[in-house]
Amino acid sequence: MMQIHHHGDHRAARKSQYPPLGDQWDVLWRWVASLPPELLNDEMRQMLDRIRAVKTNFPKPRQDQTGGADSLEGAENGG
Repeated sequence: MMQIHHHGDHRAARKSQYPPLGDQWDVLWRWVASLPPELLNDEMRQMLDRIRAVKTNFPKPRQDQTGGADSLEGAENGG
């Protein structure tokens, strides 16, 4: 069996190639927000509510005010 041997620290190489953690978390929480609420446990629902509250309190500036809100922004307002 062929074995691959890495020289140096693989952690540094991987870290430089991963997307920023904020981007990773954003993708995960958008996915969680898209799930039916009954599939979420209490802890996930509470965290999602906290994330939505921050986004509501500090809205992202929009160039086009007719654009719809995504699953994490404006959900309390029917979006």
